[in-house]
Amino acid sequence: MDWLQITQALFLAAMMVFIFPMVKRSFNKPGESSGKWGSIVMPLIIVIAIVALLISFVQ
Repeated sequence: MDWLQITQALFLAAMMVFIFPMVKRSFNKPGESSGKWGSIVMPLIIVIAIVALLISFVQ
């Protein structure tokens, strides 16, 4: 493993550490249930798209 892969793994782990408590908190809130999945899935799709774009630029 080179330093780039180690850095990417650390950023991925940090992102998971920060995202999962927010997801858990949003499911525990009483209230509107129709918008929960959209508010969770949309940021994840954006992050995945940006990472895929950056990976395609590097290769």
